[in-house]
Amino acid sequence: MPKRYGLLTENQLRVLKLRARGLTLREVARKLNVSHQAIAFAEKSAMEKIRLAKETLVAYRLATAPLKIIVKPDTKLVDIPRIIIEESDKKKIKVKGDFTLIFKLIRFKARKCVEGNKVKEPVIILVEHNGEIDVYPYKDVEQLYKQIQEL
Repeated sequence: MPKRYGLLTENQLRVLKLRARGLTLREVARKLNVSHQAIAFAEKSAMEKIRLAKETLVAYRLATAPLKIIVKPDTKLVDIPRIIIEESDKKKIKVKGDFTLIFKLIRFKARKCVEGNKVKEPVIILVEHNGEIDVYPYKDVEQLYKQIQEL
């Protein structure tokens, strides 16, 4: 049985590693002594598994996070850390992070939702039981979020 690394086979991981180094499909194929079509298939299959794994993690977080905050447009970025901390305190969750971390998470993970010092499109903030924070543009997870809420 081939060795696995999570959802990926050893071959898929090897292909991704070589492609990440900048090798073409044909160069990887020569190096691994297989056809470039086999490399293309392995890469495509691996990327699909990675996409599904990411989607699964988002669904899991949306389903299990004890605190979900949807930040509405026109909310000032500087107000969001206070909102998160206040809501977390109500649920007796100790947030792992400070103002700077929260601010950076919003700026980097939901940059398309931010304009200047305000939220221009809704953002959903999840706070896990262990206090870890995750941020998503609400538009990106809205359908999944609504489906999970109906379960």
